[in-house]
Amino acid sequence: MVPSQSLIDRARAGERAALEELLGSVAPSIHRFGLRMCRNAHDADDVLQDTLLSVTKHLAEFEGRASLTSWVFALTRSACARRRRGLKNQPPVSDDRMAEEPHAGRSPEAQTADHELGDALGRALDALPEEHREVVMLRDVEGLTAPEAAEALGVSVDAVKSRLHRAREALRRELRPLLEAPAVAAPQPSTCPDVSAMWSRKLEGDLSQGDCAAMEAHLATCPACASACDALRRALLACRHVSTRAVPPEVQARVRAAVRAWAGELTAPT
Repeated sequence: MVPSQSLIDRARAGERAALEELLGSVAPSIHRFGLRMCRNAHDADDVLQDTLLSVTKHLAEFEGRASLTSWVFALTRSACARRRRGLKNQPPVSDDRMAEEPHAGRSPEAQTADHELGDALGRALDALPEEHREVVMLRDVEGLTAPEAAEALGVSVDAVKSRLHRAREALRRELRPLLEAPAVAAPQPSTCPDVSAMWSRKLEGDLSQGDCAAMEAHLATCPACASACDALRRALLACRHVSTRAVPPEVQARVRAAVRAWAGELTAPT
């Protein structure tokens, strides 16, 4: 979800085609975030529509002090919060759209493994506290930078990174049975450093060159820690695969009709 500045400017100026293109480019990310945070397909569809209408209504007020991505996700988060207020006492509702979709050319066994990992990832994300789930969605699924995620969540960059490190480790633990070989999936020895946290800090650019070299040297001699880091890497790769899924066609059509009706109201003569 990275619309060009030219597209944003044209949409803000009232160009109808540009507005529809802009909304189409942000819709998949909005829907994925809503699906994971509401944990209910119907509410995710409503969050998508609510957010796109909010973008349509308020785009002219967007001044560009933050990135458009941060602004859109802040609107999405507000829409999710409104939907979730009535769902606090309901159990999570899994949705098979989060499971890995089959890849052409892959063997049935590989496709089954992909599906199992995607399904397990959905359950692992659902098990995270809300503040950890949303930061994983923004950073590791949608690919926002730490400052963009901080802007969308209304917290500091340090808070984003702190939540992210804990969330990533929780995902690795939940996915361990699928990602780590039984022979090396035992808990790391007490003398080992917290390599999962170090690996996460490395991904955020917060690990010094010396610490990075020390970690790599340790991984070369410790199968348990090497397996833990590989599991984290594969868990985050699975998160990135989530971002390739499109909004279902029937949802796209319903939202497109609603947005066009709203855009027509905005441009109708008074």
